Amino acid sequence: MAVREPSSYYVSVYNQLLPSGRFQIWERFSKGLDPTAVKWSDILRPIPEIPGVAAVLIWRYEAYHEVFPQVLNTLLGRPRPDIPSRLEKRMHPRLSEQAVQDCFTWHAAGYGGRLGAVARVDFPISDANPKFAPWPEELLRESQAAYGQDIEALVRAPKITVFE
Repeated sequence: MAVREPSSYYVSVYNQLLPSGRFQIWERFSKGLDPTAVKWSDILRPIPEIPGVAAVLIWRYEAYHEVFPQVLNTLLGRPRPDIPSRLEKRMHPRLSEQAVQDCFTWHAAGYGGRLGAVARVDFPISDANPKFAPWPEELLRESQAAYGQDIEALVRAPKITVFE
């Protein structure tokens, strides 16, 4: 199972709403969310105690490119099949600030459908169009620190392997 830094995860979920044609302002979406309170360890530590579960294998979403060979070797055995890697291509790139703004402008003007997908193409993330980053910097730092501590707790947990 992949785990992900919570503030980044919440923004990713939000970034998937707009391309799917669902419109909700960030403030409404994020109301009550506290990325510093997410503890993957609370979810994962009980799983090895389920009858029939031999182990839990996890990796940080952020490190997937680096741990992909370990994941394949462990899940598929050795020698693993020759599986071509397509890791350089992201399936769902984030939206830029401009893309998010334009989605709401277009939606307010009566347009519908997958506006986020159009906006992603028209206003890709670049120097001119920075990525949508709604969390305050201080909260990002706190969330990243809490995530790091949570991963360390999982490293020490019995029957849980964290690919690093």
